[in-house]
Amino acid sequence: MAFIPSSKGESNMQVKDIMSTDVEVVGRNDDLSQVEDLMVAKKLRHVPVLENGELMAIVSQRDLFKAMMSSTMGYGEKAQQAYLHSVRVKEIMTYPVVTVAPDTAVGEAADLMVQKGIGCLPVVAGTQLVGIVTKTDLLRYLHSLST
Repeated sequence: MAFIPSSKGESNMQVKDIMSTDVEVVGRNDDLSQVEDLMVAKKLRHVPVLENGELMAIVSQRDLFKAMMSSTMGYGEKAQQAYLHSVRVKEIMTYPVVTVAPDTAVGEAADLMVQKGIGCLPVVAGTQLVGIVTKTDLLRYLHSLST
């Protein structure tokens, strides 16, 4: 399924025009309880993992859920919390990460997300994380075209 730009002239929109720039991040040695707390508090589904300021991986809500399900089935709340405190981000993070540059066309980013079956694309300039574009950002953009 290809992204079809509107006839309003927005077809030259770039990722930098719709990405979120206030990106929450975690470190590879943070524990999963920190990630879960961050995701819940900020209503996030994806959190980039940085090391020395560079993007190295991503942790998704799905990664967290899979780790919890496989290791804490049948355990109580206390055991689940203990597990989350004992496991580090590096044990469940997804890498390598599919990324885009700020000047990537919005349609190209949408196609990439559909092809790869992913919900977000970290936006990098060189090795620096400058933003993130999510399915929600794409839906907001698509909605703006119809108004």
